[in-house]
Amino acid sequence: MRKRVSIYILVGLFHFLGAKGQDFHFSQFYANPLYLSPSLAGATDGGRMVLNYRNQWPAINEAFSTAAVSFDNFFSQFNSGIGVYLIQDKAGSAGLTTTQAAFQYSYNLLVSSDWQVVPAIQFTYGNKSVDFSKIVFPDQPPGQGGGSGGWDRLSNDQVQYIDLAASVFVYSSKYWIGLTVDHLAKPNYSFMNEQAEVDLKYVLFGGYNIWTEKRRNRAMNRAFSMSFRYQNQANQNQADVGLYWYNGPLELGFWYRGLPLFNDVKSAAINQDAIVALLGYDFGMFRVGYSYDITISNLGWATQGAHELSLILEFNQKGNMRMGGKRPSVPCSETANPRSSGGKYRKKRRRIF
Repeated sequence: MRKRVSIYILVGLFHFLGAKGQDFHFSQFYANPLYLSPSLAGATDGGRMVLNYRNQWPAINEAFSTAAVSFDNFFSQFNSGIGVYLIQDKAGSAGLTTTQAAFQYSYNLLVSSDWQVVPAIQFTYGNKSVDFSKIVFPDQPPGQGGGSGGWDRLSNDQVQYIDLAASVFVYSSKYWIGLTVDHLAKPNYSFMNEQAEVDLKYVLFGGYNIWTEKRRNRAMNRAFSMSFRYQNQANQNQADVGLYWYNGPLELGFWYRGLPLFNDVKSAAINQDAIVALLGYDFGMFRVGYSYDITISNLGWATQGAHELSLILEFNQKGNMRMGGKRPSVPCSETANPRSSGGKYRKKRRRIF
């Protein structure tokens, strides 16, 4: 099984070399809001800094690891949000490294006393690099670093690109839905001397705030909600569906990732990936989250799933800053809007990852 997983990683590496690699993945997507949607830039009542780290398939040496840092702030005088993030992903023993830096701008439109619309745009600079000296091709003689047909196809050890994304987020105090379209510039990721544009990526996410309970004379509350995320890129589809329960300061989550209705008929394999368990805890202005992916695909336990950590720091928060409390709080994440907006929405606050 371990050998088979290693083969999968090798195939994935050459998928990247051919410019058709898939994007980064985070199970705690609400704990990495700027990567989920540019519309969530400036979703708090002040400043926010987020750190994320994911170690996927730890049983495989140098498999996949991804780290991210982001910062965003809401400017009430312009009714706008600004966000920046930096993500680096490393895959395989050949040191395939992808680095992205992005700038985001969002604008908040108050449609009514209950509904808010937030369109946004994103500009991205990216870099991919690989250590050719660590790659061994089947047609390469032992002990030689080149001269094979595989080596002849590789022309660059680095690729730089510019990309664009756009999003829209619609929400009330009880419902929310968002759509992000990435790779609008269709950049070329290829290390080979050929043109291979990246496919558009669509991310649809949303949910429903089932109930909340505000405790008297205390800042904490209880909440229960459901949410989903669906992603599509070329012929790749993925869906996450889960529930969150919050009893401040503790938060628990349970997710299923898969699309069993879209099974691979040829291999008779069920289209499913993992069960995700999440735990979050608040420490005043800090929030820490941990999740573990339990693999339920054909890879089984040989990969040992995936570990993911998140740390969120909120500062300069002003509970009534946003339009005098006349707009609803962002319901999809307490960490995305951690302070009460006041007014009639004060009792409807809740949080999930």
